[in-house]
Amino acid sequence: MKVLFVCNANVGRSQAAEALFKRLSSHEAESAGTRADEIVARSNPPTRTLKDTPSPAVPYLKELGVDISQNLRAQLTEDLVRQADKVIVMADRDNWPDYLRDSDKVTFWDIEDTRGLGSDEAQPLLDEIKRRVEELVREIG
Repeated sequence: MKVLFVCNANVGRSQAAEALFKRLSSHEAESAGTRADEIVARSNPPTRTLKDTPSPAVPYLKELGVDISQNLRAQLTEDLVRQADKVIVMADRDNWPDYLRDSDKVTFWDIEDTRGLGSDEAQPLLDEIKRRVEELVREIG
């Protein structure tokens, strides 16, 4: 089974969910952002790696022994959705492309964006992602 985790920018929520899922499950996982390319173009970081974009997910996961600082940000595509067996979306519904809205593979997790939050403020949101990923792994392995 292949799971795709989606948020807006592919910096925090989806990256954290992908990393945690890969750590806990034998299934494949990827992550992407509905607006990743747009946000990268606007902010113009030196690279698409997470080390060049402030995210509370990076130190949060580092404390759990997972380093995502070299992960690249990916733009959501229709192909990624087609290739996935399950799509977990945490992005604002306003940013969903039609092919995502129309997919029967989508499960929505209503988890606030961690963008602009400090580590302490983001921790409860990242803890919730961790809890849901653990629950997902119990369901599918």
